[in-house]
Amino acid sequence: MSPKGEGFDDAIFIDTAISLCKEKMMPELPEVETLCRQLQTILPGEEIRRIQILDSRLGKIEGLVGRRVEAVKRRGKFLQICICGGLTAELHLRMSGRLFWQKGGDPLLSRVCSRKKEEPLKSSGRIKNGAPFFAYSRLMIAFPTGTLILIDPRRFATFTVQPVEKTPALVEDPLGGLSARRLREIARTRRLPVKSFLMDQRLIAGIGNIYACEILFAAGIDPRRPSSGLSPVEWRKVAKMSVAILERAVACRGTTVSDWRDLFGCSGTNQNHLAVYARQGEICRRCGGRIERITQGGRGTWFCPSCQQKRRK
Repeated sequence: MSPKGEGFDDAIFIDTAISLCKEKMMPELPEVETLCRQLQTILPGEEIRRIQILDSRLGKIEGLVGRRVEAVKRRGKFLQICICGGLTAELHLRMSGRLFWQKGGDPLLSRVCSRKKEEPLKSSGRIKNGAPFFAYSRLMIAFPTGTLILIDPRRFATFTVQPVEKTPALVEDPLGGLSARRLREIARTRRLPVKSFLMDQRLIAGIGNIYACEILFAAGIDPRRPSSGLSPVEWRKVAKMSVAILERAVACRGTTVSDWRDLFGCSGTNQNHLAVYARQGEICRRCGGRIERITQGGRGTWFCPSCQQKRRK
């Protein structure tokens, strides 16, 4: 019998595993919110003592050493560290970035570098006094109580410093509660598929592929439907399910389907609650149908054709 249980095709299991390896799985709103909440318990009031850039792609980071952290916030998928003096350090993890908090000690020694100057570390190890450093570390920021380390194998994460007033506002943040009426107004003239609409960061902040699939399943809406064609009732379902799905994911410290870890190196647990994502060929827990996978905008979309009707009868 397949390890996935009765009624599951091993060929489908292999196909799904291959598709997931190709799928670009990046931290979304719940993962960034998890880091934000964890950092809020550590960084406010801490002084930045030292910064070490291990990857020249990040560019120069100036004006932060000697300043204190005032607050940690999230803006969509961006993590913001508010610094005294009116500066904001903004981090976007992109495809493979994550943060690790190393309590105590100071790993920022000259030997914690790769052979090529200012290139990311490609192996793990320990420094003289036993403090660890990590593969693919790109940036280290030292505080009195520990060090914040950016780990990023694909090297796409960005870290910028800018004045607070230059931080642009976003349209909607799902954790703040989405307005169904506002969503319908924005979507009224758009033929964009509803899944692509939810993932458009110019319209809604922070929803990515995993959670767009899960939200539309919970709302019973086919991801291929034009966003302009949803009824007021359906938009209310989308708004309600967006908050419910994302809040649960935050409570679970995110979804670990690849290499996501929280600030302390722990996996999230929301993968145990996924209804459709990465479940191609498996049985739908709601209706007994089969979960299918299609491609939209170069990304995998998982849904149940039986539960998520293309058009309401």
